[in-house]
Amino acid sequence: MQGAWKNRIALAELEQGKDRPPTNVLRRGAGLYGLLRSGTITQRHVDAAQRWARDFETGIMGASDPERRGSGGGDIHDMLIARSAAVARCEGVRRTLGRYASDLLVLLVLDGLSLGKIAEQYRKNRQVITGAVEMLLEQLVDHYGNII
Repeated sequence: MQGAWKNRIALAELEQGKDRPPTNVLRRGAGLYGLLRSGTITQRHVDAAQRWARDFETGIMGASDPERRGSGGGDIHDMLIARSAAVARCEGVRRTLGRYASDLLVLLVLDGLSLGKIAEQYRKNRQVITGAVEMLLEQLVDHYGNII
């Protein structure tokens, strides 16, 4: 990786299901996976962040949902319903956790910035940002747990 994506991509294990070994994949959010590797956060935090990212990409950015792509079913109406549900979930995160939390998620998960770069951007100590992100991800896990 070079240019803008250098140090923003991380190698992560992807579970493939029962009786299939995990495979290594490249993921955005090197800072997120750095926290996982250091033991600061757990896989459930990463799962919640990835769920939020999928909702953001589907609802806000207008991408197709990768989990629905292989299903073969659905039409434009189903796509619009899925997109509006994703928008509602993203807005729910913003309303519940706040704008600052949503902005941190964009920087960490979508833009793939390291915690050091985020700390620079906010002119904060790296440890302060690490604590804020850890708390944010814990709240995100709770938020998604309450809407299931």
